[in-house]
Amino acid sequence: MDIVIGFDVGGTNSRATIARVENGTLMSHSDFPTLISEKVASKKELREFIGSLLSSLPTTDKLIGAALALAGPITHRREVTMTNWREPKNITIEEFVDWGLPANRTIMANDMEAGCYGLAKRIQEDKSASRHFEQLKGNNTSSGEIPKGNRVFIAPGTGLGAAGIIEGIEKGTRIYPIAAELQNTPMPILQEVTGIIASWLQDHEHIAHPSWDDFVSGRGLANAYRALRAAGAASGPDVTIGVTDPASAVAKAGMMGSDASAEQALSFFYTCAGYFCQLMALGFQAFGGVFIGGTSTIKNRDFIRKSPLVDAFSDNSTQQSLLDLFPIYLVEESDLNLDGALWLGLDASRK
Repeated sequence: MDIVIGFDVGGTNSRATIARVENGTLMSHSDFPTLISEKVASKKELREFIGSLLSSLPTTDKLIGAALALAGPITHRREVTMTNWREPKNITIEEFVDWGLPANRTIMANDMEAGCYGLAKRIQEDKSASRHFEQLKGNNTSSGEIPKGNRVFIAPGTGLGAAGIIEGIEKGTRIYPIAAELQNTPMPILQEVTGIIASWLQDHEHIAHPSWDDFVSGRGLANAYRALRAAGAASGPDVTIGVTDPASAVAKAGMMGSDASAEQALSFFYTCAGYFCQLMALGFQAFGGVFIGGTSTIKNRDFIRKSPLVDAFSDNSTQQSLLDLFPIYLVEESDLNLDGALWLGLDASRK
């Protein structure tokens, strides 16, 4: 049986999904009906994860294509530099083949690029944004459908992922995802609270010019909480002490309203996310929508609805009228990267 494997390799976790191929179409695999997930935060752990998965395949399965959605910039489809890993961070396509993936039929893509293909699939399935999406902000039109046009896809998580999607002019033309690295440019100090947190990052993390990713990320949320506690008269215990996932602890306390510093940190997090969405939307002219996804977005969506994100997105005296034309959606599906990776793996199998 011909099969394709899609991988989603993040900063701390990796997932894989396996599909059989029948008449050029992806179908579910009866032996692997669910996702395979593993804690992976290093090159060695990824090699072991891939090796273990390949060794578990039935002898009747023939791997004809594979794609890896990777959290880091890809150079000429040949090498990735993982953004949030410890050294060594670089992996080449030749190494993936050495680990057992098929030669000439394995493709590397930035995770956000793969996610764009998954997003396009979901939009095709849900043009009215009633199943896979929640509209956070409209676009001053009467149409109930997701509009046509270029799009932006943002995914705050371990790090901040960002991509633009260029839509072809001709009807039925394929999309052109562009993985961005704007999140690694210095973030402007727009508010007093930003200055407080930036100064803390400079003093405690030795980051001279904090980037968007230093604020809108898991570590960014945890550090914002620590900075705000240090700057104010914090009451109660520090929720980041003694936990394996400080960002999750801050988000939970912020949503529950049980810790004022956590609530302020989470509000600041989504303020920064709103400004970053504005930057991306203006850059790509996102008439087709700004889509905010990722597991943390799904978990925090109740807080996001009342957060300053939309206000920050629209905060631009020069281009507010243009920003009003760009709708914002929360993505309620977490498997976009894997959907996209499977599609890319199927495409690679045809070479």
